[in-house]
Amino acid sequence: MNGEYVIWSFERQQWWASGEHGYKVNLDRAGRYTRQDAGRIVIDSVMLDDVGMLYSEAVSNGPPLYHPYKGAS
Repeated sequence: MNGEYVIWSFERQQWWASGEHGYKVNLDRAGRYTRQDAGRIVIDSVMLDDVGMLYSEAVSNGPPLYHPYKGAS
């Protein structure tokens, strides 16, 4: 799938900011990442608390409700 990705932090309950620096509550201010960069960031997450998703899906659905390893947030 092509498109911009955003990354949700379950630990912070916020979106990653651009340039992998900080977090943003508002999706419109979240950083946009390529699929490859989002995948690398999620894989490198020490606590496995980050999830990448297409920006268009985040706009439609909001942040993920279920942590992929821990269940409901």
